[in-house]
Amino acid sequence: MLNFYFWYSIITTICLSMYCLPFSNLNKKIDIVLLILMIASIIFSIIMGIIFNDKFKFKEYELNNFKFDFKPIIVIVIMSILEFIMVGDIPLISVTINQANEYQEFETIPGYHMLLSMISFYYSIKYAYLSVSKYKNKNKCLLSFIIINFIILLFNMRSFFMISVFIYINLLIAKLSKDGKIKVRNILLAIFVFIFLLWGFGIYGNKRQGFEWNDNKYIEALGLYYYWPSKIPKQYMWSYSYITSPIANLNYNTTNKFSSFNMAGLIFQFIPDSISKRIPYYKNKNICVVQKKYFNVSTGFCDSYSNGGYLGLIIFWIIIMFFPLIIINKYSDKPEKTNEYIIWLSAYNACISFLFFSNMFNYGGTAPALWLSTYLLLRKFKFVMKSR
Repeated sequence: MLNFYFWYSIITTICLSMYCLPFSNLNKKIDIVLLILMIASIIFSIIMGIIFNDKFKFKEYELNNFKFDFKPIIVIVIMSILEFIMVGDIPLISVTINQANEYQEFETIPGYHMLLSMISFYYSIKYAYLSVSKYKNKNKCLLSFIIINFIILLFNMRSFFMISVFIYINLLIAKLSKDGKIKVRNILLAIFVFIFLLWGFGIYGNKRQGFEWNDNKYIEALGLYYYWPSKIPKQYMWSYSYITSPIANLNYNTTNKFSSFNMAGLIFQFIPDSISKRIPYYKNKNICVVQKKYFNVSTGFCDSYSNGGYLGLIIFWIIIMFFPLIIINKYSDKPEKTNEYIIWLSAYNACISFLFFSNMFNYGGTAPALWLSTYLLLRKFKFVMKSR
């Protein structure tokens, strides 16, 4: 499903509902104004999703007029190896073997790493799109997609990896839906697999901290749990905390009124942080306050609230939800732009869908690739692939 209005409504509803469950002392009573704004945004998003649903259909256009090109994947692999060599570290190995802190900031090469992330994310989307489409080299594209995401894992960019997989699954579902191949049993199987993976995520969390797979004392203390249903395995505490802690941090800021107007801070919400942090005014922006340093994300709206209060939060939501309609209305029905449009739409869909976690519009892993896909969509040239 590529309709980001529906995804925003679904994910926000799930996260808000889970937050309201009486499990953790981290999840304080939600601020009434914040609650009203969240519910209103869900309702408006559903309405927008229904109105513009036809603009989000999966499409393919003359893909077989292009032949597969290995150059992008070769460039990504070489650039990644060079960065590993220059910084003298492979983050995933440091975390899993050398027992480094998985939340620490690993050294990267300024500018170079942003360029690598932009290219990797963009081509991850492109290869995902081609691999599910009616394209004769789809298997090569799937292999390239796997290689890129293996590299992403080597950088220990777990959120980046999750977003990439999310995009692939969305494209696959959109393609199957277009072809009328979505079955109820497939949906039920997908839900079951997702639930199983969340359980596995909890087991990994326990083992990563040096505990037995079923010893949940660490996350129970970390998440300040005072109640948990006896019929639900406690391994799910990890997922529950990761899903609800961003809202808890946002609520912590709105409840305590941690905000003051800062125009530069609001503008920075739309600029990749790898660029904006090199701008002199960046240090003057207001930063979202977190309750616990180990749960350090606070949805994509917290910094806009910190720099503009509720008005700043509303302005940010309006811009990210209504501005893309200009592009959608202009390019969704242009056959010659179909391929670029689906890639751009997939990138934008991911940025909206992961707002529950962080601001993907200034996250260095996604924002540059979104800008690149926007440029390639708006320019006059055709799909970037070699012609026969």
